[in-house]
Amino acid sequence: MLLLLMQQCDKGAVRNRSRHVLRLPTSESSACPELVQTEPCLLNSSCLSYDYRVSDWSTCQLGENAICGQGFRLRLLDCIRSDGKIVELKKCEQLGLINKSRLMESCIVDCPVSCLLSEWSPWAECSHTCGNQGQLARTRRILQKAHEEGRPCPNQVTQTQPCPIRPCYTWLLSDWSTCTVEDAECGEGLRKRSLSCVVHRGSWPESPPQPVDQELCGDELRQRIQQEMDQPCFVPCPGDCHLTVWSSWSSCQLTCLEGRSFETTGRQARSRAVIIQVMENQGSCPLQVFETQPCKGGKCHSYQWRTGGWSNNKRAVWCQRSDGVNVTGGCFPQKKPTTIRHCHPPCTKPFSHCTPSGVCGCEKGYTEVMTTHGFLDYCTRTPGVDNNKKADVKTNSGRLKPGPSQAQDLFSEWTLRPVGPDGRVKLWVYAVTAVGFFLILFIIALSFLVCNPSKSSKASLPPQKPLTLAYDGDLDM
Repeated sequence: MLLLLMQQCDKGAVRNRSRHVLRLPTSESSACPELVQTEPCLLNSSCLSYDYRVSDWSTCQLGENAICGQGFRLRLLDCIRSDGKIVELKKCEQLGLINKSRLMESCIVDCPVSCLLSEWSPWAECSHTCGNQGQLARTRRILQKAHEEGRPCPNQVTQTQPCPIRPCYTWLLSDWSTCTVEDAECGEGLRKRSLSCVVHRGSWPESPPQPVDQELCGDELRQRIQQEMDQPCFVPCPGDCHLTVWSSWSSCQLTCLEGRSFETTGRQARSRAVIIQVMENQGSCPLQVFETQPCKGGKCHSYQWRTGGWSNNKRAVWCQRSDGVNVTGGCFPQKKPTTIRHCHPPCTKPFSHCTPSGVCGCEKGYTEVMTTHGFLDYCTRTPGVDNNKKADVKTNSGRLKPGPSQAQDLFSEWTLRPVGPDGRVKLWVYAVTAVGFFLILFIIALSFLVCNPSKSSKASLPPQKPLTLAYDGDLDM
């Protein structure tokens, strides 16, 4: 008789089975087998476990006729077996299980709150004192933002409106007059400009200004501008050398040798250019006037020639100081790089140019083919490189005009070049030479066969006697 019992699975739980002796053995040497067997409990096989499970919270439930405010929410409690089956709560209670989860709690439903704005502020002052471009503005603030389903806040919290149009009065300066010398034609003189009060009622300077009474523009600004109405000037006389104003002083420099200075006081210079009024006086005017003065805190500078990129065998060359300033002088003229690149003989072949080493080379995408003397013979296009792709151009007739690259491809296809890009003679040259040699032999043999039968026919003719003439003294002979 076998008894099975499904029990609660605890740590170290076991299950037993037993049987009863129905008949004792007749022999004293024979004993009955074991009457009780024990084995560990296996979850969901020989034993089950139980536990409480709570559901999610429900929505907040309010009192009768309430739409917001204080309420409560609930969740359900179940007794779950280890195999997932829901059983009665009594089972968990019988096993002494304790539920520590809360099944009800208070909650609050927010009431709809509309956006709350402040009153509009007073209109601010006009952004322009005159004209028609001014704007008035006023603002208001957000006191309370909207919540839940309340009325949202507007996006615009600033309002503007145009200002009343007011005339603009302003002082207007004219251009400087020509330099005039009193009671003379040249020398020291004055140039003047006028000041007038104008008004414009639209946007400045689109609307043309109109002159008005000077009292409308005010006297304070007029007194300050009036001091700048006259300016001294100079009218050079014929034959005089007219000089410009002095330039600003240069930076303080020391006399240095290989980056080292042997003096504590440097010098700085300034210059003024000479403007020659008449070509006849060019010889008596200096080219430039210099002026130097001692200075302190000078620095040693180094000078170096700089070069630009080559363009049509020409490049720019300039002298640069160690602080990055381009200067005139300072670099040794003997070390000045060349500005023009020459090749001998000149590079006149198509697609050729003068290389930095002084020999003729080919442009990118082309291969040099040299003569036996080492000079450039011609430039042939490198296979697989298309260096000049251009779109087709339509002529006035509507037909497509091939671009430079297409015309060059067509020319290269129909031109027989005996030498390849690598400088070697092509194979077809040898083939043509061999065919020409055999053709000459064939012509010689054919000529021999044609001429040989004519000689044999002449040999087969019978010999003829020579014709003899006798003179009988007749005058008619």
